[in-house]
Amino acid sequence: MKFKKNHNISLLILSIVMSFFVGVTQISASEINFSVNTNIPDNQIDKSKTYFNLKMKSEQEQDVVVTLKNETKKDITINIGINSAKTNENGVIEYGKSTIKKDESLKYPLDNLMTGPSSVVVPASASKDVTFHIKMPKEVFKGMILGGLTFQQKSSEILQDPSKKSTSVQNEYAYAVAVVLKESDDSVFPNLTLLKVKAGQNNYRNVINATIQNNHSAILSDVKIDAKVYSKNGKDPVYTSVKNNMQIAPNTFFQYPISLNGTGMKPGEYRLHMNVTGTSDKKSKTWTFNKNFEIKPTEAKALNKTDVDMRANTNNTNWILIIMLAIIIILLAVIVIFGIIWYRKKHTKE
Repeated sequence: MKFKKNHNISLLILSIVMSFFVGVTQISASEINFSVNTNIPDNQIDKSKTYFNLKMKSEQEQDVVVTLKNETKKDITINIGINSAKTNENGVIEYGKSTIKKDESLKYPLDNLMTGPSSVVVPASASKDVTFHIKMPKEVFKGMILGGLTFQQKSSEILQDPSKKSTSVQNEYAYAVAVVLKESDDSVFPNLTLLKVKAGQNNYRNVINATIQNNHSAILSDVKIDAKVYSKNGKDPVYTSVKNNMQIAPNTFFQYPISLNGTGMKPGEYRLHMNVTGTSDKKSKTWTFNKNFEIKPTEAKALNKTDVDMRANTNNTNWILIIMLAIIIILLAVIVIFGIIWYRKKHTKE
């Protein structure tokens, strides 16, 4: 099938050098054109890890090196990103470029401390070292600075590859290398706050978003959230959501979506009760939040209009009504016809 210009791109992050923080993604060599290897420096905290986990001092400057290997017989261009870690709505830490805003508690974004090239050309069947420079802040801090380096082949080169043109769906792969910077061995425990609760949408489906902030420089792991939404004076929850096995990055916020499961958003006054449990440094803690919020009529109407499940249900309801109306009309027609036949037979005998 001829490849179309209006192709559909699927981006997959391969966190193969971040096994401490996220799972390992396995791929075959035919699926990606280059490999990434980190050159672990002497100040690596745990040399068994293949991501950068560095112990540094305030104002210290240091270079770290990543080796890119081109597995093809053509030169390839690798785009490079330096990003602070974020937490997405699924409770997964993202190390790549993201539309999620930086939290106000993030004092030292990784992209302010680390510099490097935005892209490099790796010659055919060759390797190339890429150097990144780190400059630590003047102030001494506790906890960690967390972020990542991303490496992705230039899109136009992938689309020009004849072997990739047999489908209208293209997978673009990106390696992500975690970067952890520490100055102190003193432990810092995460601190959660419920910032706000607001009606919204997730993937064009109605949800109630609870915005949770971790304003301390530590990862919260094994996170479980148990959320219940009540009408203002109700005793039974109108919506519930339970999710396990999440993570929250240091100095980030994320919107936890409580699904309405295809039902309409109803205006009114509500209250959220939420328990959040997580572990850090082998210690566990539970936070309990209660917050009142309101869904206004105009807000509910606008959200219901764009909810894909609501629209699907409306379309199905319309078809059901049409079918039922057609059946009623047919039944009435049959009754009228039999009535006419019966009437003519009766009068014919007379």
